[in-house]
Amino acid sequence: MSPKKGPDAVRAEYEDLKAQILDHDHRYYVLDDPIISDKAYDDLMARLLEIEVAHPDWIDATSPSQRVGATPLDVLEPYRHRTAMLSLQNTYSASMVQEWRTQLENYLETETLGSDFTCEPKLDGLAVEVIYEKGILVRGATRGDGKVGEDVTENIRTIRSVPLRLKDTDADAGEGVPELLEVRGEVIIGRAAFEQLNRQRLARGEEPFANPRNLAAGSLKQLDPKITASRPLDVYFYGLGQTKGFACATQEEVLAKLSAMGLKTLAHYKAVGDLDVVLAHYAELLDQRESIPFEVDGVVIKVNRAKLCERLGVRSKSPRWAIAFKFPARQETTRLAEIQVQVGRTGTLTPVAILDPVRVGGVEISRATLHNQEEIERLDVRVGDTIVVERAGDVIPHVVKVIKELRPAGAEPFELPGRCPVCDTEVVADPDEVAKRCPNRACPAVLKARLRHFVQRTAADIEGMGEKLIEQLVDKGQVKRLADLYTLEQETLADLERMGTKSAQNVLAGLERAKTLPLNRFLFALGIRHVGETAAETLAAHFAGIEEIRRKIDEAGQEELEAIKAIGAKMAESLVAFLIDPEEAANLDAMLAAGVKPATVIPAEGEPLAGKSFLFTGSLSTPRKVVEARVKAEGGRILSSVSKNLDYLVVGEKPGSKLKKAQTLEIAVLSEEEFERLMQGL
Repeated sequence: MSPKKGPDAVRAEYEDLKAQILDHDHRYYVLDDPIISDKAYDDLMARLLEIEVAHPDWIDATSPSQRVGATPLDVLEPYRHRTAMLSLQNTYSASMVQEWRTQLENYLETETLGSDFTCEPKLDGLAVEVIYEKGILVRGATRGDGKVGEDVTENIRTIRSVPLRLKDTDADAGEGVPELLEVRGEVIIGRAAFEQLNRQRLARGEEPFANPRNLAAGSLKQLDPKITASRPLDVYFYGLGQTKGFACATQEEVLAKLSAMGLKTLAHYKAVGDLDVVLAHYAELLDQRESIPFEVDGVVIKVNRAKLCERLGVRSKSPRWAIAFKFPARQETTRLAEIQVQVGRTGTLTPVAILDPVRVGGVEISRATLHNQEEIERLDVRVGDTIVVERAGDVIPHVVKVIKELRPAGAEPFELPGRCPVCDTEVVADPDEVAKRCPNRACPAVLKARLRHFVQRTAADIEGMGEKLIEQLVDKGQVKRLADLYTLEQETLADLERMGTKSAQNVLAGLERAKTLPLNRFLFALGIRHVGETAAETLAAHFAGIEEIRRKIDEAGQEELEAIKAIGAKMAESLVAFLIDPEEAANLDAMLAAGVKPATVIPAEGEPLAGKSFLFTGSLSTPRKVVEARVKAEGGRILSSVSKNLDYLVVGEKPGSKLKKAQTLEIAVLSEEEFERLMQGL
């Protein structure tokens, strides 16, 4: 019998076991290079659990036993990203990639990009952000809308390829792990694991999953981490959010450093060089597409040097320094059974192809958009035709072409109706577009579409108000305009199909919260033509509230709006027409009378930079997001362009055209040193 170990020896053994198991997890799930048998691994885990039973107070978040330790949740909580997870500009054309490169060099003005590009596979999964503090995993979240995602920390912890503790690769240099590392990646399920899982489901008489991407997304959003743990999820990391103590000069260096810390990357599929090298790598991956062990729908081309990326900055929804070069969409052949006409929230009539169901890229497709009458005539598509359908970007299905040799006898050309198929109002043609519209705001289809837009997450975000409830409210005449939402009563809602007291209370609580939406979200929620999320944010940055917008329009008309950069003539015209329309004005008045008061974010009194706006240009010695955060913390605003509304332009090395424009408008220009003195003197 071996001598009994003392507490110190057992604790040392326990810490050694944790380190060994985490290392074996890394070798197995990240490097695909295990060095012990499954039995030996199980023995290590069994001894770890034995010690934890005897010493439960030793257990912390870094223990391998805690991969699946959380109790099921009632709901996934929202998580606001400190730095937005932007989407990417997409293209299917090599010439557009070349044009993108030219645009970058024009933007930089004095510098060429040369061979400064990286090319990485674009994984078809679910984007996530994983946060490490002092090397310990503390948070995991989905991308969501880019600004707010869902907290899936406990589910992320179940993924074996995600380290609970980062490797300390620079300990000898005295650097250690980063104080903060927000690392971004894609959660996926590999082809082989997906096929094996479906074989198991079929053997049990269960329906197979549709495709790896949907399964990965659904698995990560489970309320019970044990379900997530039962799914073969994997994750590859490719980029950064905020960091402290993590400095890299290039994207190539970022990937190497992440890999060294134990985070899984796709460095072996990466290319670095000039655009010709990158495009050759794209062609190589396209040729290998079906043999790559996971779903890839294109490549992401990035500017390699971090300083250049910082200078290039971002647009409203995507970084300038990256572009997604997508693979050609997958196509299949099927029969067009019917053409239906849908009516949208602005009254637009949209023809929709109803298809004999067909699987395209792992998803069953039974509908595809035909866009408008012009597209129908271009394709010469008719009911009964055999057509080629594809999923654009492997997501949105649409008709590519008609196989006219297989057209049945007597197939007639299709034309959009002259009257609305829902309310029978005569449709009108838009003189500036090919669209036909139903002008009747009371049209049930228009109203339902407006309501769906209003309640969606990025607008009013009314919990529990889904499509079925909206259908009932409109069909029963209980909601005839947006303002009627705020007069709904609990008893009315509770009596509807699939509702009840609790569901009714949730809807009413959501409506109550939506009375104080930020102004930008309220403007977007109204569903004004040409006023999207970015335009709504721009308007909210220039006006104190909806009443001020209405007053300014009364005083100065459309010119007041057109003076705002990024608000063009068409957008201004649409907004003015909406706000002065008697029906829309009455609806808005009714909403305000019901207590709706869109909130404008105003810096608190006493904040030193309250009411002051800043813009940064050129290469700064401090990361731009850091200095912008300092300005916001003191009550200031960050603008996206030079205009008469700008108070200070802060200039770093090699400033672009913003400096000349600021000088023309006689806007105060500060050097970095002057900006620093201003901030220190607050």
